[in-house]
Amino acid sequence: MFEKLYRNNNFHHKLYINRLINYITMTATLEVDLVLDTLVKELGSGLYFILITSENGAVIKSYINQEFNKTSIGLNVSQLYELAEEITSDIGVHSPDFTVIHSDNFYVLSLKILNKIIILLMEDQIDFSSIFDIINKCIITN
Repeated sequence: MFEKLYRNNNFHHKLYINRLINYITMTATLEVDLVLDTLVKELGSGLYFILITSENGAVIKSYINQEFNKTSIGLNVSQLYELAEEITSDIGVHSPDFTVIHSDNFYVLSLKILNKIIILLMEDQIDFSSIFDIINKCIITN
């Protein structure tokens, strides 16, 4: 079908086909260094740690105090996502994009995006929407 439209000398058809091909082949990547640097800069002293892991819990990047066991945290949060995906599947809804754990005056926020999990420990006074905005701005498409 596309070949027939493309062979037609109609400029608009060719432009449409080229745009469609570009859209289909477009990839998105998460710039993990930019995520880490921007979150640390923007959230300041209310942020205690950031871990960026693979889906299986392997730590890719981190901003973390040495007293935390980042390997254990990364593995446990990846298992949390597996469990959350099972629960949502049993319920019949889509897999979760993020999870929030609240304890005392702190949030543990984890987001699953582009085959990565971003985990933050922060004070509960920080606005979530700013975190989502920062992360969305760190996604590069080509």
